[in-house]
Amino acid sequence: MILPFATMNEGKIKEAVEVLRPFGIEVTPLSLDLVEPDVGSIEAVTRVKLEQVRKMGYQRAMVDDAGIFFAAYKGFPGVLTKRVFERIGYRGVMKLLEGETRKAWFEGAVAVMWDGEEVCFPEHTPGHLLEELPKKIRPEPGFPFNPLFVPDGAARTLSEMTQEERQRYSYRGKALRRVAQWLSSRPGVKE
Repeated sequence: MILPFATMNEGKIKEAVEVLRPFGIEVTPLSLDLVEPDVGSIEAVTRVKLEQVRKMGYQRAMVDDAGIFFAAYKGFPGVLTKRVFERIGYRGVMKLLEGETRKAWFEGAVAVMWDGEEVCFPEHTPGHLLEELPKKIRPEPGFPFNPLFVPDGAARTLSEMTQEERQRYSYRGKALRRVAQWLSSRPGVKE
């Protein structure tokens, strides 16, 4: 079965391919320029993206959205994650959290539309941000907080982990496995 993934983030596509391939789902990139709202929840943003894809004429597709949340600031940065990082970078994030709890979590949602049905799978990964910036820190394309974020139960940041290790903690991986289970019960899944 082929499942188009409407994202321009190559890292997200790679993860989806790795997670869904064992379920017999072939993920193909669907490069669409979608408008990302800057208000509401992660799940709501994902549903807005899916609606845009549907209006473009697609009947089968997947979208996702994600953000990081700082326990020190209710609901922030959340849907503003990308915009906040682009404007203040690592230095600004560290200044923002100076003297505050480093507790944080990633929240994400994957939404799928399949022949008129739509469903959304939210997930999260709890953890904390490092107290100090690593020397020579470089953001991962599309995942700038990975070099700072240590998942609960881990001793290293996501950037220091192998892809296999990351999958133990990945909110997107959890959501994608739920997508696979849901799709396996849909009519026409073998097409």
